Amino acid sequence: MQRSKSEREMPSFSASTILDELGEALSSIRKTDRLTFKDLAKTLGVSEDQAAKYCAGAAAMNVVTFYRGKREWNGRMTGGADRLVEHARPTNDADRARGSKVLAAALALSIALEDDDMITPDEVKANRSTIEQARDALDELLRKLVRVA
Repeated sequence: MQRSKSEREMPSFSASTILDELGEALSSIRKTDRLTFKDLAKTLGVSEDQAAKYCAGAAAMNVVTFYRGKREWNGRMTGGADRLVEHARPTNDADRARGSKVLAAALALSIALEDDDMITPDEVKANRSTIEQARDALDELLRKLVRVA
């Protein structure tokens, strides 16, 4: 289903995070398989200097180079980057999930108020994860205003 720009979520990873992830994967492959930069370069169809930059996370690959590496090393090269992308993918029910997190925190705080009309530090500590998830959900909703402005 195609969604409008305002409905799309901002990715939760940066370009440098992807480059670092691919660099670490290539460095690990190089070490594990006892490859040289020349070996990597040959497989990727680039120079030795460029292969070294990829391992350092200092250069972005073009799509042809990326798929040459994926063809050769499959998930060993792309698994970490794939997980970053998958976790950043927006879902159709993202707003519903955010609302549920806010309501879960409201319920937890309401229950904490029942016995003495106070929310104690221990009750905050016991519900910290739920409260933090609600805060993050509210922050994500507020970011929609920035994207619209």
